[in-house]
Amino acid sequence: MKYILIFISVFFFSCNEKTKKQSTEFNEKVVDFAIENSNDKFIELEDLYDLKSKEIVSKDEDEKLILVQILKKKGFTITNWGRGNHPLGPRIVVLNLKKDNCECEVQKTYYSSDAFPGEIYKTTEKIKCKKASR
Repeated sequence: MKYILIFISVFFFSCNEKTKKQSTEFNEKVVDFAIENSNDKFIELEDLYDLKSKEIVSKDEDEKLILVQILKKKGFTITNWGRGNHPLGPRIVVLNLKKDNCECEVQKTYYSSDAFPGEIYKTTEKIKCKKASR
């Protein structure tokens, strides 16, 4: 019985690590696709965050966007950012980044509902890139 529990534990944790690595690779491929195509159309990733309902949105200094971190690793720099709330809708954080003649915009959206107005039940990010005119 002891060996069965050890086997199940090892199997469970090894599967979790593969899933996390595949997710990171997928996110990087999405960013590469947005840069390569630069068609100024958004690609939204709905399952970036393993989020159970929480009551607050991150403070500005604690805000981390997964797609922005990937762009920074690729040499992009932040040129502008902002945040706000849609009336009766989600909160959005927007960052603009640039590298050479490629400009990208990343939006992080925090969704809540009328049933639980103080709770965030879903967080997504979307990215679009375009070639900058010189």
